Amino acid sequence: MCVPLTGAGARGFLRRIFLTSFLIACSARAQAPTPASTPTELDKVIVTATRVEQPLADTLPHATVITRADIERLQIGDLLQLLGQQAGVEMARSGAFGAQASAFMRGTSSSQTLVLIDGIRLNTAVGGAATLGGISLDTVERIEIVRGNLSSVYGSEAIGGVIQIFTRGGGKPGASANVEAGADHSQIASVAANTRLGTTELSLAGGYREAKPFSAIDTTRLVPGPFAPGANPDLDENRNRSGSLRVRQPIGERTEVGASVWTTHNDTDFDSTADGPTATHHEHAQQTAWQVSVRVNATEQWNTRLQAGETRDESRNVVSDPFSFNNGEFRARNRQVAWNNTFVVLPMVNAQLGIEQLQQRGSSTSYDQNFTNALVTFDRRVRAVWTGATAQVDAHQLQLNLRNDDYSDVGSATTGLAAYGYQFTPAWRLNLQYSTAFRAPSFNDLYFPGFGNPQLAPERARSIEGGVRYAVDQNSLRLVIYETRTSDLIAFDTTTNRAENIARAKIDGAELVLATQLADWRIEVTADASRPIDESTGQRLLRRAPYRASFAASRTFGPIEVGASLQHVAARYDSDINTFARTRLEPYTLLRATFAYRVAEQVRLTLRIENITDAKYELVSGYNTTRRGAFVGAEVRI
Repeated sequence: MCVPLTGAGARGFLRRIFLTSFLIACSARAQAPTPASTPTELDKVIVTATRVEQPLADTLPHATVITRADIERLQIGDLLQLLGQQAGVEMARSGAFGAQASAFMRGTSSSQTLVLIDGIRLNTAVGGAATLGGISLDTVERIEIVRGNLSSVYGSEAIGGVIQIFTRGGGKPGASANVEAGADHSQIASVAANTRLGTTELSLAGGYREAKPFSAIDTTRLVPGPFAPGANPDLDENRNRSGSLRVRQPIGERTEVGASVWTTHNDTDFDSTADGPTATHHEHAQQTAWQVSVRVNATEQWNTRLQAGETRDESRNVVSDPFSFNNGEFRARNRQVAWNNTFVVLPMVNAQLGIEQLQQRGSSTSYDQNFTNALVTFDRRVRAVWTGATAQVDAHQLQLNLRNDDYSDVGSATTGLAAYGYQFTPAWRLNLQYSTAFRAPSFNDLYFPGFGNPQLAPERARSIEGGVRYAVDQNSLRLVIYETRTSDLIAFDTTTNRAENIARAKIDGAELVLATQLADWRIEVTADASRPIDESTGQRLLRRAPYRASFAASRTFGPIEVGASLQHVAARYDSDINTFARTRLEPYTLLRATFAYRVAEQVRLTLRIENITDAKYELVSGYNTTRRGAFVGAEVRI
């Protein structure tokens, strides 16, 4: 259970974080930061596409890297908001920050998108998806997004793609502190520090944010009924605190030991139509992750890395009505050990071989068939072996992956990937890729009363895609066209009155990402189109837009930084909040602007305006979203 962080509690938490950061900063050499130029695709590196570090420009799967500099330039503190601005990634949230949310990659479901934090799986076995609605960016150093099937690299859930979050670390010695306040009763504070103690690198970050923006449910939309008497119209509040710690220790010239710890706590009010207009609902949620790794350059041709870690996701709902079915609790845990080996087979050919063991545990009061709110627990074990190869010979690039996952409860799955790139000019490359993927049934699929079926098999998918990439200096372009077919999808079968592997889906789509420099303006354009269809009904899958487009521009005028972005999302379909019938969510366009002024080398003032046109829109039927608001802040670096 998370203790609400108010008054003295909030001040105490921030005091401890600021004090620790100050002590770290004092041990680091003081430095005056200079504004960094925006990294290009040619500058950035990525790990997630192959589990081995490589230049982003050499990655064959369609990938994006978001750095700490990008996050600060955009002035975005919400992980889900940032993901929703990326090509091929959609999001939906039933309320404000901290509320239940979903992320859809390439039209797939949230349980078909794998999320990692520092290499450890964040998706839970309870529902299959990762909890993303209440993760702030205060403790995040970078985010890597790889689109398309990657089960042959990471196993289950990686059908739509993989999102990997890296916690703060690796920066130059120094410290920073940020504060921000504005609309929606919003108050935000964060700190970060990096230092070196001898050969040891140490990084610490922490943040606190609170807001009370609106009632999650738009009560004017409700039609009261016998089983849905209404929702409470009061403002719903969220309080979030997060922290991370990262340590890196070289041992000699060939060995490196690293470790990281991350946690986020959310206390969030939420709404329900089932308990009436006077009932109050509150969720106490906590997510934690830790990992330890050892990397050894055993020889000039062999690099080996052993990693062990754990993630936990725990939540407890408390309703003012003790007899409400919304009262409940769940706990999920992943324990993961992976051993990865990279071999230089030839000067331009690398091979990989790895093994992994994952232990998943999930507990939920929803599994209690006696309705006494007792926690019922299920466990499973996953053993995997994978291999892969990357090659670059003259104008030709190749990536091959093969993996087998053996589940103790639902059997095994073997997946593969073959990608080819042809650099037909120094700037242009043609890409082709074929891959297969799977999703293991969650504990909800297997054991939920009135729905679950312990005999379920994994969902299966196969994808083919092709595209072109262009990259020269500050200019880059990526265009991808893809087709994904999923079979054995889990759905409720009215003939057996339980879940069965009976559904199929077809997703066709395209993605465009363009970045360029025009007269000192940094221009970024993204667009995607998709057609995710349930083949059993012929209807579009819910909450997926047929197309989206965004335009962003930013520029620095001496000490002044300005930026603006425009995003348009087409109409989608959802289940009506009253009747559960299929209903249309109207299209919307959002305009935001950012401004920053560097008073001194160590001091930066910020201003951002969200939803400038005050557009009223829905991400989930019947739920409110953020209206126009301005936020001012200050950042100090030492």
